[in-house]
Parts: sequence; C-alpha cells; structure tokens
Amino acid sequence: MREATARAHDLLDDAMRAASGWETPTDYVRFLQLQHAARVPIEAWLDRHAPADLNPPHMTLLIAQDLRAMNAKPPCAGQVFSSPLQDRNAVLGVAWALAGSALGNRSILKEVRRTAGTGTSLPVAFLGDSGMIAFWGRLRRRIERAGGDEQLANASAGAAAVFDHFLATAMQAEAVPCS
Repeated sequence: MREATARAHDLLDDAMRAASGWETPTDYVRFLQLQHAARVPIEAWLDRHAPADLNPPHMTLLIAQDLRAMNAKPPCAGQVFSSPLQDRNAVLGVAWALAGSALGNRSILKEVRRTAGTGTSLPVAFLGDSGMIAFWGRLRRRIERAGGDEQLANASAGAAAVFDHFLATAMQAEAVPCS
C-alpha cells in the first residue's frame, strides 16, 4: 500500500510544509490548525464507519491542547471527508494513512525539539503521543496479513482519500488562513 500511495504522500509532505511549517511558533500554530482542520472530519467518518479495532486514537483533542497552550484556538473543521469505498478494507486504508502519519510526527517532533534548543519551547502532546504509534504497530501487522489484490486496491483507495483530503485542506489554508 505504501507504494500505491507514495506519490500522494510526497505531495502532501511538500504541501504541509509549504502551508505551515514548524520552525517558528507562528508556523507551528498554523501546522497544528491544519492538522486539526483535516483530522476532525476524518475522525468523525471513522467513528461512523470503522469497527473499534480499526478506529485510531483521536488526535484532535491533543492538537487542541497544544493550541490552547500557545494561546491559539482550534479552527473550525475542514472540508467534509469521504472515501469512495466504505468496506472494511477501505476503512483499513483510511486508518492506515491516518495512523501512519504518527511516523512523520516523530520526525517533526525531533525538528521541533531542535528548535526548542534555541530557547523556544513548543507544546508537543500531539507530536509526542505514543497511543497512535502503538495503534500503528498493531495495524501494520494486520495489513501485512491482508489478502488479495481487491482488498489492497480498496485499502489503497481509502488511504488515497485521506491524502487527498489533507492536501485539499492544506491548499485551502494557503488561500484562506483559518484562525
């Protein structure tokens, strides 16, 4: 599935850095607001469509906590999220993309902590959360056991919907900042 979504993942990484970044407190607030705006609708979709074992921990509460610590407000929810498919494999793909972002968050956490070495301390409840990493580990083992081509195609469609949603949220934020 990683191969099927690699291009979308790279596009999203570039768009998120261009739309927000995390080098300064202002950039970091914008990054957290984008994350919050994109995740609220996905978490709501998963609450409606995912069985408990495929529903990742909600990160929006931690993002809101970090924003409040910086005297910033969480933005309104972003665009409505939907996946073209809603079967168990598509749900697995949505969960995979959302949970896999925790790996990127670990890299960002290192950069944020390096920035903190310059005297700027930023809250990192979201980036430092271990619950999503644990969920990711369980989910990854499940994906490795997943079946044939149709299951992979449906899971990839769900994952692609997440990447597209985050990308649309980042592009919208570049045009009209949400504060």
